[in-house]
Amino acid sequence: MPAYEHVLTPVDLGPVRLRNRVVSTAHQTGLVHDHLPTDDLVAYQAERARGGIGAVFVEASAVHPTGLLTPHTIGAYLPEAVGALGRVADAVHAADGRILIQLFHGGREQIAGAPRPPAVAPSAVPSPRFHVEPRALSRQEIRDMVAGYALSARNVAAAGFDGLEISAAHGYLPAQFMSPRTNLRRDEYNGALRDRLTFTVQTLAAIRDEVGDALAVGARLSIDEISHDGLDRAHCLDAVLALCEAARLDFVSLALGDSATPAGSAYIAPPPPVHPSVILEYLDGIRGRLSDGVRLLAATRVVDLAAADEAVANGVVDVVGMTRAHIAEPHLVRKARSGGPTIPCIGCNQGCIGHYHAGLPIACVTNVRTGRERYLAQRPDVPRPRSGRSTLVVGGGPAGVAAAVEAAEAGDRVDLAERADDIGGQLRLAGRAPGHRETWTRWREWAGAELDRVGVRVGLRTEATAETCAGHDLVVLATGAVPYFPPLPAGGVELVDAWRAVAAPERLRGPVLVADWGGDWIGLDAAEMLAAQGHPVTLAYASPQPGVHVHQYQRAGYLARLDELGVRLLPQRELAGADGRLVLRHVYSGRFEGLPEGTASVVYAVGRVPVDELSDTGGVPVVRAGDVNGPRGLEEATLEGTRAVTEVAGVG
Repeated sequence: MPAYEHVLTPVDLGPVRLRNRVVSTAHQTGLVHDHLPTDDLVAYQAERARGGIGAVFVEASAVHPTGLLTPHTIGAYLPEAVGALGRVADAVHAADGRILIQLFHGGREQIAGAPRPPAVAPSAVPSPRFHVEPRALSRQEIRDMVAGYALSARNVAAAGFDGLEISAAHGYLPAQFMSPRTNLRRDEYNGALRDRLTFTVQTLAAIRDEVGDALAVGARLSIDEISHDGLDRAHCLDAVLALCEAARLDFVSLALGDSATPAGSAYIAPPPPVHPSVILEYLDGIRGRLSDGVRLLAATRVVDLAAADEAVANGVVDVVGMTRAHIAEPHLVRKARSGGPTIPCIGCNQGCIGHYHAGLPIACVTNVRTGRERYLAQRPDVPRPRSGRSTLVVGGGPAGVAAAVEAAEAGDRVDLAERADDIGGQLRLAGRAPGHRETWTRWREWAGAELDRVGVRVGLRTEATAETCAGHDLVVLATGAVPYFPPLPAGGVELVDAWRAVAAPERLRGPVLVADWGGDWIGLDAAEMLAAQGHPVTLAYASPQPGVHVHQYQRAGYLARLDELGVRLLPQRELAGADGRLVLRHVYSGRFEGLPEGTASVVYAVGRVPVDELSDTGGVPVVRAGDVNGPRGLEEATLEGTRAVTEVAGVG
């Protein structure tokens, strides 16, 4: 056995043997149409099975019509689901993988758009995050819900799945019965903990009646909801242990977070600066307290096989969920065994959970093949033979690096010209801030190694000219963007763009006003870093909420840290000029007001403009990628950098 000798050993979940202890846990992919898996979902899960993973869990699948979160939610109770899910199971089994599914009902946690169906829950307690106002389930409706779990389990078994779990985590329906904040009933479903577990126990018993011992049966629960009024670790652990005693389980799957609150939901898929393997901190002593034969699976931000291996070696867990790691690198296990280079999860949350919340199919910033497996093959382990072509990439940010690696893997001789003293572009700047430091570090380590591996010749502090372009067959222009400078009066204060504030926050004088248009990360990072320097900081943002294009889980972290640092928030204000002085203007009413008293520095973040200075390439064909086409985000940069070579230029 090569490295990772503990986590890459077989394990049994009840009647099912996994070839190793690494799994991809249930996560929504958007690769579902009319509540049934698509060919894209078949290809997505089969790719991860081919990559050597122990098992994949198909995404949360509704057990009842009232549990259909979105049009892209699988309806496991539907008769048509048997054949559709069977195609997914067959594809995974053909690659010698094992496949399980998560049976789900969100109760009052309903993300569906208009026209929304009525929401149901144990009690009529509104949900603060999604602003859903449910009605209480009747006893008959509870019995119907239990029957829905049983019917769905029967369909899953008929589809050839190896196992299933119910989702009793994150404040979803079974957890709503468990929690005193959401269960106000006056019947047998409320009272002591064993009473609040009645619904879950009945559900698991009905499932067992359908599948017997043929399938592995488990439950996913939160080990800490990390919500201000949610269940803490002690209460969650009591529920886990009580459920293991009351129901016949082959495994329990533990995670973090609570869908009902902004703070708790951010821990369902936490981004940096929440550190990797955070779930492992909550598991001390749990495995030894579980009932005999119950395996412990855990997942929340475990992104490195070394951490997973150590957790298994130390007896903390039996099986490790590495979901986002496999969104980025479906062949993580295979490459770990062979020593091949792997694509890292950098924790950005943009293409995975970010796409789900935007109603889009799953994707990944570092692996543009994710979600496109049916028509876009994974990157080769070694570059192809030399093509005889020569490509020049101008700009060493994420778009340029993606283009350079793609061209080199296609067999081109590739030169990369970067005017700065390192690669990374705006991501390098973002990496100075706490919210992006890990993302930058992981990306930089990977990108540098990839450029070396495929033989890209990197020229730092190099300005591209027509002479530089000569002799190449293609120029990929990935020169990025710079801050937009609005026409504003100085007004007796130091006026600085947010990029410079993030690069050197110690150089500014306080108090500081950060005037942010509210779209992206740079104003939030500037406010956080300046407040950390000890400056009094006011963040004025011109949108209904700060960072409207920042994923909600990241935004939740920003707002918590800014509050802890004492940053004052001024919503719906933009920087403007009036009578030769700087003022704030309310974006809706147009009312002017002066800057906060004592303001010494004003930091502005009002967008970016492309850098498109290389007008003469000596006749060499040019394609553009990333922000030079129009400033956007990291996902667009890497996707366009890749496509600049594979699709636009016809290379590969």
